[in-house]
Amino acid sequence: MRNLKRQIKEGAEEVSEALIKFVNLKRFYKMLFMGSLLLFINVTNSTPGLSTNNDMAVTEYAKTAEELYVDGVKQQMEIRLINEVDTYIKKMAPNSRLSSENIVEKCIEYDTDVIFVLSQALLESHFGTKGKAVATNSVWNVGTYDNGQILYRYGHPDESLEPYLKLVNEKYLITVTSKGDTLYKELKHLVRDRGYTNYDGRRFASAKGYENGMRKLIVEIDMETSIGFYQEVLTLSDQEMLAYFKPTEENEKQLYALN
Repeated sequence: MRNLKRQIKEGAEEVSEALIKFVNLKRFYKMLFMGSLLLFINVTNSTPGLSTNNDMAVTEYAKTAEELYVDGVKQQMEIRLINEVDTYIKKMAPNSRLSSENIVEKCIEYDTDVIFVLSQALLESHFGTKGKAVATNSVWNVGTYDNGQILYRYGHPDESLEPYLKLVNEKYLITVTSKGDTLYKELKHLVRDRGYTNYDGRRFASAKGYENGMRKLIVEIDMETSIGFYQEVLTLSDQEMLAYFKPTEENEKQLYALN
């Protein structure tokens, strides 16, 4: 995989310049928030039985410029990640109905590598445009067997994502030893030769070179896109965000001038 720190160093200045526009909107956000807060207080004071959580409101309003900046970095990175995923899916399968926004949202929720998910969606059904998935909308072919048995059908391809993520995380990323101990695995273990097995030792697919096919696709997607880069940035702590994406000296003056 790419060297994250090197990429961040190369791209941070561009991102910082873009994000300073977000920070410069702080005054507007303050005014908008105060207006909304006053309206909310007036409504709640005149409505019997309606309570408020002013502590939460004050905390939100008291966000520092640095916190707002980090929020901006995360928003920009998520937007860029969604765009990268969308561009790749449309390139490989223009007729796919998968939502890139849903993929990113669910992968973040389940802390699952986006490239891993995309590689398997491409390998299994070309993002829902080939094979049985065209009829079942089960993009990752969960519950679809070689003998023709089909356990699950969905109204839309997006509906098949969460059951797949749950299955991988709950059944395939664990191993139960002969002593009954539960050991946790990482996604990289699943793409080893014949390594895509669940806690019972059963493989996800019967094809001999299945894991090798996934490995190749993972490398290709990572080389052709910035998906891995943007997702890794989203895993950084707030302090790391500030360290890597600190504004230029001129923009930093603007940033603190807003406090």
